[in-house]
Amino acid sequence: MTYSVYFDGGLLGKALYQSAVSLALFCEQQGFEAVIDQHKETINIETGRKQHPISISARSKNQPSQDAVLKLNDILKAEGLDLLKEPSIIIYLDSIDQQYSDQQLIIEHNVLLDERLKNLLIIEFNKAKIPFVLNEKKNLAADGKQQLAFRSQFNEDDRLILSISRAFIRYCSVKPAANNSAIVPMPLIKSWLSSFLDQARLPNTQERKAVTKVPEKTMKPEKNKNISTVNSQDQRLKKANAEVFLNYTMLIPRSDGEEKEYMVNGSIIMKNTGDIDLKNPVICIKIPVEQGISLQGQILPPKLVAGLAMKGSDGEKGWKYVYDDWRDRVKTKGEYWITSIQELTIPPGGSEVFNGLKVLIREPKNSSVGIHAFVYFNEGKQQYASNNTISLSF
Repeated sequence: MTYSVYFDGGLLGKALYQSAVSLALFCEQQGFEAVIDQHKETINIETGRKQHPISISARSKNQPSQDAVLKLNDILKAEGLDLLKEPSIIIYLDSIDQQYSDQQLIIEHNVLLDERLKNLLIIEFNKAKIPFVLNEKKNLAADGKQQLAFRSQFNEDDRLILSISRAFIRYCSVKPAANNSAIVPMPLIKSWLSSFLDQARLPNTQERKAVTKVPEKTMKPEKNKNISTVNSQDQRLKKANAEVFLNYTMLIPRSDGEEKEYMVNGSIIMKNTGDIDLKNPVICIKIPVEQGISLQGQILPPKLVAGLAMKGSDGEKGWKYVYDDWRDRVKTKGEYWITSIQELTIPPGGSEVFNGLKVLIREPKNSSVGIHAFVYFNEGKQQYASNNTISLSF
């Protein structure tokens, strides 16, 4: 007796009855979903890469734009992502003229863009050392869909397409943090799983022999099944957690001084209290949108990182603003978005400190000032507010 094995809806092969449970448990440990249907005699394996249907097109008709669309389509389609006519994410790839050569990439998006997807794109472009400008455009239609327009000089250099592909594959993968196998290239996954199904192609005489030996090995499969179940449960018990604290002192002006300037000098402590690594923290410091209140820490704009960042044996280090239009975000929302220049990982039980919390308050009026902090890890999948806030009254 055999079970038909389906992979993301397509028939992959057949598996022997006695190996169905082990195959399903193995797939679950790799971050996939596996469901055994005894009535239909099937095993359905889902990779989870069909959460966000995507549409890719070009608004300009030039050849570089059309070529870029074809390349991105081919990569995402091969990885099992849905490319549908009724998508939840709309992507435009538009080639721009040579006069914009100082801006290698301009990204425009509507207000519905998911913060996790935005952070993934930022991380991938920073890794590839691709300079970019990220702008929110209110005139981009919403219609309940995320919209992104990538404007660049698409040419033979495929770094842009590869970086965009990496971001979307990671965004559309359900369990990349649990097990890296969830982001293995789709053709390799199919070939890999097919190798477990070769036993189903044995001659009928050999298959019968295998079936007759089942009673003699009853105890051993049960033992392996229990071990697999325990390992699967241990994997699922691992959780992400963190504690975020604000540590600060208040420097007050001299009573006889002419200028009334107060300085909050402190740090943000991030401690990993969970069971998995916390990677690449993105910090949001929120202050009142008022004149005379500003963050003064040593934080670099993205365009100045290459020239002004501290150099170490492992490359550039320090902290930078996430967005090129960081000043506009401060003026309109009172939000400072900051991330590390280098790759940063906090292991379970470890801590990391951001020492750039220096807020200058000039001539405050009779009012209250509240300073809040939020930290995002692992491309925004884990989000934590600080356990304390800074509250000042004048």
